[in-house]
Amino acid sequence: MAKSTGYFGLRRGSTKSHTYQVVNGKQITKDRQEGGKQPRTLAQMKQRCIIATAGSAYAALKSICDHSYEGVSAGLDSMSHFHKVNDSLLRQSALRDNGLFGYNRWGVKGLVAGSYVIAEGTLPQNCPNLQALSVDAVSRKCTIDVAYGRSVAEIAEELGVVNFGDIATIAMIYPKRDGSYGFGAVRLTYKQGEDVAASFELGVIGDFTGASMNYATGNLTVEVQTAFDWKDGADADACFTAAILSRYMNGKWYRSKAQFDVTGAVPSFGDAIATYPVGQPRFLNGSGSVEPSANPSTPSDPTPVTPSTGSYSLVISKTGTGVATVSVGGSEIQSGAQVEAGAQVSVELEEPANATAHPYAQINGQSISLTENDGVFTGTFTMPSAAATLTVFTGSVAGGGSDQN
Repeated sequence: MAKSTGYFGLRRGSTKSHTYQVVNGKQITKDRQEGGKQPRTLAQMKQRCIIATAGSAYAALKSICDHSYEGVSAGLDSMSHFHKVNDSLLRQSALRDNGLFGYNRWGVKGLVAGSYVIAEGTLPQNCPNLQALSVDAVSRKCTIDVAYGRSVAEIAEELGVVNFGDIATIAMIYPKRDGSYGFGAVRLTYKQGEDVAASFELGVIGDFTGASMNYATGNLTVEVQTAFDWKDGADADACFTAAILSRYMNGKWYRSKAQFDVTGAVPSFGDAIATYPVGQPRFLNGSGSVEPSANPSTPSDPTPVTPSTGSYSLVISKTGTGVATVSVGGSEIQSGAQVEAGAQVSVELEEPANATAHPYAQINGQSISLTENDGVFTGTFTMPSAAATLTVFTGSVAGGGSDQN
């Protein structure tokens, strides 16, 4: 891929060999990829699951996530940043099976609960006591515990607001009747009034159609009304909240980091992948093979041939300044691990920002086909029935060093 600013103007479209785009006023030139119908390999389906899940999440969270990252332009740049941050978290959660994210099943759209980073910035995090308190699913209402304090000053301190016009935004995802999650946010703008009720102005976005504030016995709560029906039997434990602090200074908006804290999310990556249409392995392309025994049977021999089995050492040689993850069956492995012959080994290489040399991988000197998405290269290979060496290069930037292990 090359960037340039041509003398005769910026190109768009494709030729036989190249595809041209213009991004942020600069020319992007890529080699055009030729090929027929995609074979729907397991590796491809895993990648599609991640992309579909993150895409559904952004579509639901877009009302704030298209401008919630400090120093990132609103719109497409923010969308790209959302994917850069959360796609990586989705992959890590899938590898570790830690329940921090749920994943979209094949053909099923809509937000699935997950620990998404919905804002980033340099301001301190706020609302340490934030949580959903109670739910009235029939009336589509939820009461959220926002802050504690005996005065306006103490409430403002928990909200993180210190200047006139500072904003504390309370975001929430909740289970809908259709099986997906809804999303809404309520904004509390600091006005410095005589009491708590007069010190904040409310606004709503997303699935929230209204909100009201209540302050009693030192506790500030907000009741929100949602546009969609809740899942039958939904309670406060099924709701997840996050708070964002926003402040305008010197002509710029600053944010705090905000992330949903989700545990036990469903469907798991394994359950979701089981619904994806994986194509048949292609023998001539190196998939689906079984190592023959030392003494293969003949047509007259009634005894079936037993494939070669056993586990063998996989040495992993890493270079580059990016991040490499090698896993078997969804669990990350380290160099020297014993891997069963015939097992599928997954390789994920995340190149550094602004990489000038891009990742590659080889098993015993043979190249592994990698698929790239937003700087992350993924591929798989079948463990041979002998000790093997996996060589991976995670990419580097011009003048950058190289880590080896």
